[in-house]
Amino acid sequence: MEGQEGSQQPQLILAHKRFLLTHSDVPDIEKVRLRQEVLDSVVADDMAPLYETLAGSSVLDLDQSVFESMRAKIDDELKKLDVK
Repeated sequence: MEGQEGSQQPQLILAHKRFLLTHSDVPDIEKVRLRQEVLDSVVADDMAPLYETLAGSSVLDLDQSVFESMRAKIDDELKKLDVK
């Protein structure tokens, strides 16, 4: 899959990594890398609801400051849309 990542949709890549994190055959060391990649994607795209869901299901650890930062960015964008 490594060589194919560039040609796939980012959402599909993220979904696949989330799946691998829940699969028992994936080695723990690989899960550490996958967790970081999932976290990086979620934070980069301000996916606060997904972050909250993944933390709630113990896929990721919830960092309240990261979560609040994402929520603030989303709220700012919503305010900008309301003004338009």
